[in-house]
Amino acid sequence: MEKYYIGLDIGTNSVGWAVTDPSYRLERFHKKDMWGIRLFEQADTAEDRRVKRTNRRRLQRRHQRIQLLQEIFAEEMAKVDDTFFLRLNESKLHLEDKSVQEKYPLFIEKGYTDIDFYQEYPTIYHLRKDLMESDQPHDIRLVYLAIHHLLKYRGHFLIDGSLNSAKSFSTVFEQMMRSVQDGLKIDFTVSHPERVEEILRNRTMARSSKSKLLEKEFVVDPGEEDPKILKTVVKQICTFIAGNKGDLKKVFREDLDELEKTGFKFSDPGFDEEILPDLENKIPDLLNVVQAMKTVYDWSVLVDILDGEEYLSFAKVKQFDEHKHNLHQLRQVMKKYCEKKTWVDFFDDPTGKSNYAAYIGHVKKNGKKYSVKRCSEEDFYKNLKGILGNISPNEEDTILINELKEKADAQILLPLQRSKDNGVVPHQVHQIELQMILERAETYLPFLKQRDDRGISVLEKILKIFEFRIPYYVGPLSDRHVENGANAWIVRKEAGRIYPWNYEEKIDLEKSNEAFIRRMTNKCMYLLGEDVLPKNSLLYQKFMVLNELNNLKIRGKGISVALKQQIYEDLFCSHTKVTGKKLLTYLRAHEDSELSSEDLSGFDQNFKASLSAQLDFEKQIFKEDFKKDSVKKIAEDIIRWKTIYGDDNRMVQNMVRQQYPEVFSEEQLKKLNRLHYSGWGNFCAKFLTGIEGVHKDTGQQFTILQALWETNCNLMQLLSKQYTFQNAIEECNALNAGEIKSVDYDSLVRDLYTSPANKRAIWQTIQITEEIKKVMKGAPDKIFIEMARGEEKEKKRTQSRKDRLMELYAACESDVREWTKELDCWNERDFNSMKLYLYYTQMGRCMYTGEPIDLDALMSGNSKWDRDHIYPQSKIKDDSIDNLVLVNKTENAKKSNGLLSLEVQKKQREFWKELLEGGFISKKKYDRLTRNSDFSEEELAGFISRQLVETRQSSKAVAELLKRIYPDSKIVYVKASLASQFRKNNLHMLKSRRVNDYHHAKDAYLNIVVGDVYDAKFTSNPIAWMKKNYKSNYSINRVFDYDVYRGKDLVWKAFDKDTKDQGSMETVRKTMLQNNILYTEYTYCGKGQLFNETIAKKGPGASIALKKGLDPEKYGGYTSPNTAYFAFVEFDGKKGQRVKQILEIPVYVANRIPEDKNILIEYFENVKGLKNVKILREKIKKNALISVDGFPMRIRGVNEKDILFKGNVQLVLDREYEEIIRNVEKYIEKAEKFSINEKYDGFSHNSVNGLYDVFANKLNETVYKKRPANQGANLVKNRELFRNLVLEEKVKVVNEILTMLRCDIATTADLRLVNGGGYAGSMKVNKNTLGKSKLILINQSVTGLFENRIEL
Repeated sequence: MEKYYIGLDIGTNSVGWAVTDPSYRLERFHKKDMWGIRLFEQADTAEDRRVKRTNRRRLQRRHQRIQLLQEIFAEEMAKVDDTFFLRLNESKLHLEDKSVQEKYPLFIEKGYTDIDFYQEYPTIYHLRKDLMESDQPHDIRLVYLAIHHLLKYRGHFLIDGSLNSAKSFSTVFEQMMRSVQDGLKIDFTVSHPERVEEILRNRTMARSSKSKLLEKEFVVDPGEEDPKILKTVVKQICTFIAGNKGDLKKVFREDLDELEKTGFKFSDPGFDEEILPDLENKIPDLLNVVQAMKTVYDWSVLVDILDGEEYLSFAKVKQFDEHKHNLHQLRQVMKKYCEKKTWVDFFDDPTGKSNYAAYIGHVKKNGKKYSVKRCSEEDFYKNLKGILGNISPNEEDTILINELKEKADAQILLPLQRSKDNGVVPHQVHQIELQMILERAETYLPFLKQRDDRGISVLEKILKIFEFRIPYYVGPLSDRHVENGANAWIVRKEAGRIYPWNYEEKIDLEKSNEAFIRRMTNKCMYLLGEDVLPKNSLLYQKFMVLNELNNLKIRGKGISVALKQQIYEDLFCSHTKVTGKKLLTYLRAHEDSELSSEDLSGFDQNFKASLSAQLDFEKQIFKEDFKKDSVKKIAEDIIRWKTIYGDDNRMVQNMVRQQYPEVFSEEQLKKLNRLHYSGWGNFCAKFLTGIEGVHKDTGQQFTILQALWETNCNLMQLLSKQYTFQNAIEECNALNAGEIKSVDYDSLVRDLYTSPANKRAIWQTIQITEEIKKVMKGAPDKIFIEMARGEEKEKKRTQSRKDRLMELYAACESDVREWTKELDCWNERDFNSMKLYLYYTQMGRCMYTGEPIDLDALMSGNSKWDRDHIYPQSKIKDDSIDNLVLVNKTENAKKSNGLLSLEVQKKQREFWKELLEGGFISKKKYDRLTRNSDFSEEELAGFISRQLVETRQSSKAVAELLKRIYPDSKIVYVKASLASQFRKNNLHMLKSRRVNDYHHAKDAYLNIVVGDVYDAKFTSNPIAWMKKNYKSNYSINRVFDYDVYRGKDLVWKAFDKDTKDQGSMETVRKTMLQNNILYTEYTYCGKGQLFNETIAKKGPGASIALKKGLDPEKYGGYTSPNTAYFAFVEFDGKKGQRVKQILEIPVYVANRIPEDKNILIEYFENVKGLKNVKILREKIKKNALISVDGFPMRIRGVNEKDILFKGNVQLVLDREYEEIIRNVEKYIEKAEKFSINEKYDGFSHNSVNGLYDVFANKLNETVYKKRPANQGANLVKNRELFRNLVLEEKVKVVNEILTMLRCDIATTADLRLVNGGGYAGSMKVNKNTLGKSKLILINQSVTGLFENRIEL
């Protein structure tokens, strides 16, 4: 077998692949070049399903509470009203569908009906209040209804303890203060907590005013931190707890780019459903601070709701009366001062978006109540304030209207009974009312005192139902499907039904808890199957501190190991937060008194890592005993339990008492309760202390943690080729993983420590490489992999360059030049010019000489000013702003290929310092400018390593897996930037992702070329190469300019200046110009969700019943079932002829086929109404490739009349048009707010006109002419109309046409500007028409190298 290479470009929804010989020529099979693309839908995380499952369980458990209550009341209720529960449970049904033909669901006596009930008790809170106050016997139905409401809406369980604890300000406020101080590592106090309480209790004060007054009560000790920053933190905390919109970025002093939303207020409608889950997933270790602030906010809302009353029901009745009274006043005022239309629009308009009808959710018309869409309280009061603000009252009404305005400002004018604020009510508030109602009721309902054979009374059972929550560590109570992988881990003591009053007898809580812990613990990023450490583990925090501390440099040089260890012991072992100022003070005292903050680098102002857990246990719990190893082991266990159980102190206490019964005093246990730890690290203990590696030069042997302590290398350096740690990790994993017996998803991919999106991509990749191995009759010599950054959220510039400069110069008060006026004259887009931006970040001066730069000369094509790389391009590929300066060309030439001279540094240091302090340059840039030591061998090797070594875990996961499957193949990482730079700088071929998907295969091919050349050049060991070539004048930017050998074998033949032989580049260029790329897509069967979850209102739109027996015409329903796959069937037509059609098979039908083989025929005959059905092909998967009358398409979905498709023809254009599309794409993405400028945007009327004509030609003269809903004729007909459009409109049109031509799910284009439809080109075919077409089902293998065609 000849040697061959595989190149892979792996994304979250695509895999590009290529197979070449060692000379980079594509291999061939069955007359096909072996390169291609595989597309698939990105796999989703379980987050969405988890949220829905949680909500479903919450509703199920609520329903179960009500069922239990009905069982308890059933016998006694039957004595009074034997159909009461039946009527109640059928209350939503129309009269004709009810089992009991009674109009009223509650009371059906002649002298007392529901009308009488609601007159006596306008709200449920009136009933609850009456039952709490009155000693008189009440009807059992009234008692049931009140208890029913209390069990249904029982409040949250976020606050432990009694009602007094839940209502106590000092409890929640002290908790917040501790959480904020611990979480943010800042020292602040409140001089008068009672004043804070007073401010938050004030119902009439505006929230903005509350926030400002609260700020004054907080006293901050800045220590060595910037007082301005801490003041901002306090301001944001006060903003949040006052109920205003705060920003978490300013609270935590971090970017938090991973969050969907950092600015919000706790009352936002989407807080519980969207914002909170996002915080829990992305920043679990910071969540405690957010929750503590919300607890204080919730307390203030609860105070508002109770409004001085002892019980909630009393407060709600009071609110009802207030609402009624204030509404009457408001109606009178508006009737007197507003036009009739304004009055009607506000109170009676069902279409109003923020009127009174939308506020309460209904409107009355002709004595009937109609539901309307609800608006938020904020929108309602905003509208109301606008109306009241326009009223000019008479003198006698001034006081009244001012009162109405004041209450509207505070949003308390018309309080609602059912409001989102009810969610802040703790369960203790409802529980006390339930107890009072039951205690009074047992005096006239004796059955409440009855006890069962275990001695538990009915009253006690009801209270147990109210209190019961399934412990989270027990999980789902059903264990029926555990053997099939169900999400349950419960361990039972005995069989039988579980009730709130017997669950401890039925469930083995301890063993269930052990199973929960095993499930909760994540797996190590490096060692297979090993449990990670908690993020606050003593061991893990030591690793984090050393890993960060080992980057510290003084004046550009690394510190000694001894000094590093001294800093660790003197600073980190004494302070929970080590700031840059604290470090500088220490170093001035112990190292160099002349040091300044600018001399320190390698960390970001303050150290992020700390030994906070060690200090907690040492100072608060164990004192001197903490030095003992046995005590540290106890601390590690407690940190682990705290991380697992969160704020469940009771569970932690149980674990402590079980494991260490004699160790802790009661005082120590109380202090343990105050400790809070959350979040998991990325590594296991074995990785840090069990894997040993050797320094290849010195032979010294360490564990990872020992190496971090005894050297100044960080983790990435320890995992480099200089040490043997990586080899040891691979050996350990190979041992743990064992021999691969079969290549299947479950054994190889399912348990990988990576995201679902990556798992799907990895499995597709393995299937591709396995098929290539089969075709080539052996494993590849090398596999080159590049994995796209699919998981990281792309960082976008949040502030324009111009705005940033305006801000910086506005702060330069002493400068005489009017910079801001000057900047104002420039267009925002002018600053896309790096030269112009650098000019203003350097205050218009040369960075190396300080002389003024002539701006006009600079912006002309040929000036004496040029950009320079501070660290030379030949040594490091870094074109970032931190490595670029604007300088005189003469000075640049003097610098040549090295660092700046000491003379330049001495002369310019003050100027650079001024720029640093003004925020014009970063600390990193300043450090590079002032560096005075040469690059070491290790640093230079590191620059090269960063081009070659992949550090992301997703890439490592696929590489390690491929290595296990193909142990004799060499796996080579390729950074995306390398192939991109080669494409741009050497091939001069830029790619457009919008034109087609072929770039994935071409990137895979380039990964082979670039990866192999770099691998050969640097012998895959940059450190070894650097030792041999340290003195040579090499350039990593010119690798392809010279011949590259691997031993004696020529790997890359460079361009020969004498013979003009293009060498290897000719092969590469010719290959890259080809478009004979194989294209396949993932086909699948739909599963999971049975129906489209959007529920349609009653009427013809709803076709599927919500529950069996509920007519969708009356009760609403689902609009359509979700499709599992399709079938090709034949049946009798209306005129007796046989008809063929492709028809959808719903998921709910497909699920039943394994149990009932006839279900498919029954579905077609009984549901679809077809006769004499014959199934010609039972299963056509979703996304299957079908040629319809010669045009290849992929089947996507269905509606009532049509089958929906998407295209399968990849668009191919000449390079000049690809470049136009690239520029159009950039304009639409980033600059659509600007008018088009040919200079900036790279296209004109002529070029876009040409592109339009090319598209029209494609649709009329090529395979696209067979495309359904072809728009070619319309484009030709309206060519002149297009040419008369303004350029911005033309760009929109060609972009829309491109969308229509791509192989995407979106197949329509908005062509209204050229007299087309708004949804032109929709790729759908009528089911009847499709059956008469020539249909060919094309089955492709994963690579497309194999396929068969079946005529349907």
